[in-house]
Amino acid sequence: MPTQEEKTLTSLTGEFLVASKLCQMGYFASLTLKNYPETDIFVLGKNHKQIAIQVKTQREKNTKNHQLWVPEKIEKTTNSFVYVWINEYDMIDCYVIPSKDLANLRNKGRKDYIDSHPNVSKDQLSMIKVEELQPFKDKWNLLGLD
Repeated sequence: MPTQEEKTLTSLTGEFLVASKLCQMGYFASLTLKNYPETDIFVLGKNHKQIAIQVKTQREKNTKNHQLWVPEKIEKTTNSFVYVWINEYDMIDCYVIPSKDLANLRNKGRKDYIDSHPNVSKDQLSMIKVEELQPFKDKWNLLGLD
């Protein structure tokens, strides 16, 4: 079980990685450093559009059947999400997904789980499988910043 310090470092690693990637692509990215609720990075695009991004970072050895947490209030946000996956070899994958697409994936997964487990609570945690994010891998254009 990771310590709180390890969790914080993993989270910051993902946030700095995403901000760095966005700057490398020619956007102005600014970290909030936990000072703004549900937002990790503010970005100004080449088209002068401003967006907020929430970064979720996992450092795991095994992606098989691994599930990622999705914020419960996903339908109430317009933030985009970037899931950062750091594997055992420190290889990094980024999945860029708009909140509406993330909500749809979450809702479908929750419905499928409840349908196949009729005795579980209808208030299941919001989880999605890593495999479901594959269509969003490195899809930075979904941020709409150009």
